[in-house]
Parts: sequence; structure tokens; C-alpha cells
Amino acid sequence: MSKQTIRFIINPISGTRKKRNLPEIIDKVLDKEKYDYEIKLSEYPGHAKLLAQEAVEQHIDIVVAAGGDGSINEVGVPLIDTSTALGIIPCGSGNGLSHHLDLPMTAPEAVKIINIGKRYKIDTVTVNGIPFISIAGTGFDAKVANDYANDPRRGFDTYLKYIVKDYFEYKEEKYRIVMPERTVIAKAMFISFANSNEQGFNIPISPNASLQDGKVDLCIVRKPNVAELPIMGGFMLNRKMDKAPKVDIFQTSKATIIREKANVINIDGESVMTEKDLEIEVKPLSLNIIAYEK
Repeated sequence: MSKQTIRFIINPISGTRKKRNLPEIIDKVLDKEKYDYEIKLSEYPGHAKLLAQEAVEQHIDIVVAAGGDGSINEVGVPLIDTSTALGIIPCGSGNGLSHHLDLPMTAPEAVKIINIGKRYKIDTVTVNGIPFISIAGTGFDAKVANDYANDPRRGFDTYLKYIVKDYFEYKEEKYRIVMPERTVIAKAMFISFANSNEQGFNIPISPNASLQDGKVDLCIVRKPNVAELPIMGGFMLNRKMDKAPKVDIFQTSKATIIREKANVINIDGESVMTEKDLEIEVKPLSLNIIAYEK
């Protein structure tokens, strides 16, 4: 039986953890009777995407993203609708998708999951043709993602700083959400488009989100006042955001979100400027992934 091929793509600057010893960990833990492997370092924004596209063209079996949700998006998107599978070594700040997949947060244990080699398919989603794998959104969360991305400091403390700062400054906006099942008009602090269940940093946004149901969860969150924040926090920590006041969650295969103006959106933790209206569509079971099957 011939060996499978793996390309590891390491983002040396994402997240808060040093990755200097990651090549040594991979060499020590990876099952080399099962796999031939190579390691590539991404050197600039967009480089990981090119390395992943190259791996597909070379018919490499598995491409592993070592980084955070942004790195996973950059590596995973070129693998959509191909036979090449995505593997993950969580090394980012928030690691939202990795938490949803119950992946180990240490590199040696994550490599052991790759050794097992369990492959299955998950959904991906597009916003105005831009693919994402885990979470996207508009409004407050996109503002936080944009501020966080522009800060050289990483980690939860920096993320929390912008949550607090932007909470006091951000005003609700009016949205019209058109789905095949219904049309909703709402004023909201933000709307998350949840393919997985977590924003990152163990902050659940849609507890029933599934990567394999052909649906995206539209989580419409109205702005709580200061007195309501502990209540909202309790629902969030108990993974019951679907039951929280000022939260409505709709599952749909596609939607049009009409905003008041063009603005940034959050795409897997990265901020992207888009036009006013957002077209969201699920691509069912379009990405092969190496992980525990959910």
C-alpha cells in the first residue's frame, strides 16, 4: 500500500504560541510508515492560499494548516470541491473551528489525530462568493474582528479589550433578511453566520450549529443594556445562546441580508470589506477534513 502525501503549512506569526519546534514535533509524532510529508512556511498574506492551491495541483492527499481560524480559511478554501483533505494543528488565538471539532489544543496530540486519518466531509458557506468554513458575520463582531486584526498584540486580553470598547460605541443597525422560509426585519447589534458553533476563545454563538446539515445558522443578536450583560453572559457560558433574550437563530440554506450601508464583514476572524447587500449560500459537504467525526 503506497503512502499518502501531506503538506504542512505553518503560519509562523499567527496566534500567540511559538512554533519554532513544530517541525520537530511533526517529525517525531507523525506516522512515517503511513505518510510522506513536507513542511512549508507561509511568508506573507495570501501565501498559504497559494501553497494550498499548489498542493491540490500536485495531487497531495492532505494539507495541514498550522495556525488559527484565518490560517485555516486561507489553507482550506482552495481545497473546497477537491479530493485533498484539510488537517488542522490549532495554533491560533481563538481556534473556534478547532474547538467545535474537539481537536486537541497541543501539537503532538493534533498530529496523532492526523495519524488516525479519519476523513469526512463538511459544509462550507459563501458570502458574496467569498468562502468561509467556520463563522462569518456583520455588525459588531465584524467591527471587533477588524479592530483586533489591526492590533499587533494577540490573545484573549486584546480581543476582550475591543469587545468592551466597541460595545459602548456601537449602535444597532437595521437589517432585512430574506430566506426561502421567511423574511425577517430586525434591528441588531450583529448577525453571525454560523457554520460551526463557536466564535473562538470558547465563546459559543450557536450551540446547535452543525458542519454537516446543509444549513447555516443566522444568529441575530440585539444589543443588551449594561444590566442585561450578565444574563447574556450566563446563557453564552452555558451554551444556550439559542434561548437567550434578544437572540433569534434561524437555520437556512441561503439568505440575502440587506444592510443600511456597505461595511466590513467578519470571515473566519478576518475582516473583509464588502458591498451593502450580502448573499449567503451553503455548499453542502464540499470540504474533506481530517478530524473526529461529529
